[in-house]
Amino acid sequence: MKLFHSPRIEPFLAKIDNRRLREIQRRYAGSSDRYAKYADVEHWLKINLPRVQELKLDRSPLKQILDLGCGAGFFLFLAKQFGHQCLGLDVGDFLLSNELIELFGLERVTGRIRAFQPLPDFGRKFDLITAFSAAFNRSEDESKRYFPEEVRDFFLKRGARVDGERVSFRS
Repeated sequence: MKLFHSPRIEPFLAKIDNRRLREIQRRYAGSSDRYAKYADVEHWLKINLPRVQELKLDRSPLKQILDLGCGAGFFLFLAKQFGHQCLGLDVGDFLLSNELIELFGLERVTGRIRAFQPLPDFGRKFDLITAFSAAFNRSEDESKRYFPEEVRDFFLKRGARVDGERVSFRS
C-alpha cells in the first residue's frame, strides 16, 4: 500500500455535531455489540482518509459515488467533504450505523445485495462504485477471508485485479 501524506483529521471532525456524537458514543461505551467499535469515529475516519486519497478524491473533479455496504458511512462522509455527491447502500439493520449515517448527513438506500440480482434503480449513474471491507454479513463461523474462493474467481473471470481484500476494475 502506498503511503500518503495524511491531512489532519481534525478539520473533518469539526464538521460533525460534537454533542450528538458524544451522546452516541456514551450509549455504546462498554457495549458488547460487535458494531460498537464504530462509535470511535476518529479512528474510522483515519482509516478511510487514505482510501479517499488513493482514489484521488481529494483533488479530482466532482464525482457521483456509490458505496456498496457503506456501513456507518465514514468513507462517504469524507468524500462528501471534498464536494462529491455520495450515496450509500447497506442493510440498515444496525442502529449505530443508522445513527452515524444521519449524523454525517448522508444519503443511503437500504437493501441487500444478492447474488445475480440487480441492484436497485438509483435513478442516476455513478462515476465511482466502491465497497470497502464488505463482508456481506457472513456468519462468524466462516473463514476470515475477505470473500470465498468462488467470489474471487468470479471477479477474476470478469477482468478484475485482486490483491488481498482489494478488487479493482478499470473502465
